[in-house]
Amino acid sequence: MQFDALFLRAMSSMGITTCFGIIGSEAEAIRFDKALGITFYLTRHEFAAGIMADVAGRLTGIPHMCWATFGPGLTNMATGVCSAMLDRSPMVACSAQIPRPQIRFNLTHQCIDNVGLMAGITKSSLQLEKAEALGSHVQTALQRTLDGLPGPAYLSIPLDLLKTEVPDREALAILQAVQPLTRRKKTKPARADIIRAAQSITDATHPMIVIGNQVIRDNAQASVCRFAKQINAPIICSLAAKGAVPDDHPQFLTAANQYLDSVYRTSVLHPLFEGVDLMILIGYDFGEDLKPALWGNDKPTLVINSVDVPMGDIFQPDILCLGDMTRSLDQLAHHGLPQQEWLASHQRLKRFFDKRQPAAQPDAVTDIPRIVAAVSTALGRDGIFCSDVGLHTQYAGLLATTYHSNHFLCSNVCGSFGFGLPAAIAAQICHPETRVLAFCGDGGFHATSQELETLVRYSLPVVIVVVADSAFGLITYYPHLNDADPQRHLTEFGPVDFTLLARANGVSATKILDIADFPDVLEKAFQTHQPHLIEMPVKYDNTLLPHIAETAIDCHH
Repeated sequence: MQFDALFLRAMSSMGITTCFGIIGSEAEAIRFDKALGITFYLTRHEFAAGIMADVAGRLTGIPHMCWATFGPGLTNMATGVCSAMLDRSPMVACSAQIPRPQIRFNLTHQCIDNVGLMAGITKSSLQLEKAEALGSHVQTALQRTLDGLPGPAYLSIPLDLLKTEVPDREALAILQAVQPLTRRKKTKPARADIIRAAQSITDATHPMIVIGNQVIRDNAQASVCRFAKQINAPIICSLAAKGAVPDDHPQFLTAANQYLDSVYRTSVLHPLFEGVDLMILIGYDFGEDLKPALWGNDKPTLVINSVDVPMGDIFQPDILCLGDMTRSLDQLAHHGLPQQEWLASHQRLKRFFDKRQPAAQPDAVTDIPRIVAAVSTALGRDGIFCSDVGLHTQYAGLLATTYHSNHFLCSNVCGSFGFGLPAAIAAQICHPETRVLAFCGDGGFHATSQELETLVRYSLPVVIVVVADSAFGLITYYPHLNDADPQRHLTEFGPVDFTLLARANGVSATKILDIADFPDVLEKAFQTHQPHLIEMPVKYDNTLLPHIAETAIDCHH
């Protein structure tokens, strides 16, 4: 058996079913064939392949593969791999390497140190040197994608090894040795930690629960809801954890980050945390951008998590309760924890946040909140909202309604520009009967717009909404924080007609000039069950943002 076929069969035996990517000159030596157990999706760019594998891993909880050729193929894919590393997605990233006798890093044509390049953005980075490694080193490397915090493993495969013939008896022994990847059981929480945690909750008067994405990865959503109901604590979440607790849950307040005041056009961060005397961080991940600075770094913190994510002197909780989150929360329930009264400010904020409407401002010009509301209505309770990176992401993450885990997807920790469209492609592949929407700014969309043709080729009915301001909107936002005028030549660019671009790639498209037309156009786009792009111009309230502290929700009366 040739090594390429043995490799694909071994990967399939470990549970890898899908690969996204582009094959280079190694096409002479590797054949992705469904008969070998892995379905191959050809992308237009390796970065998109990496994002697709990242998102497929998030949605399924099992690693998916991405493939690139050597040299620039791998460097293109690296950002997608980095996204999986920082956003904690299981992934197997693979690339070819030139034949071993010719390897001279940075000297031979398209030859770089693959393993060294990928070592810093993966949990495991190695080059295969012989077939026997499939049953030992590769199995161990791939298992690491699921252990602890999930993440990518990288394999470099020299071209001459791909062409090697492996004796049938040896190949059979290798295939018999590989085993499906499994999620290891979480450790039991220490009884002393549970007791300390219970005491801190009992001593608190107004605790608040903060949830991160590890709650979703550990499938602990139901336990979190039971625990929150027992102690009657309000819940906030990071954008990465949207949907872990449904937006209409009686304890849920809002997703939160540093943009909360700006998006709602009023001061809500201060009343959100004022009066809280214990932060209960469940499945918390500092990288998800819901940092303790938001609540002033001055409140006692209890972290309940299955994975320790030490942050050194950046953040240290007062109490750390490690182990299976469901066990920890269920054991806390047996300690007779008191049910607390909500702060009056939280009762008012609950009514305010449930409306998902920014405070009225006479100078407001943006339609983004109305656009996000229309998208949420069209997606309903079950649709998947994939947001690209930009200022529009903050509006989407903080205003969109989400009722299920992993039904709002964005590049949380990595912030990968161009994430939206390839993320939506992966989501539609994983959930073919579900409405999937890519929400993009014109900057981020044009970074991966070549994948429009991929949508058509695989008949994926993703709807794309492009909000166009001919600028890098998020970068334009920052100078306004200091009342400075932006240097426009650094952030603005010429207009692009994205409807023409879509049609050139075989995607039907509509341009909207009046936001009032958007809900009907969006619903009709979904009903076609074909890919469709909707473009509309948008403005942002950048000039309002530095002055939002002048208005605030009245939470004190």
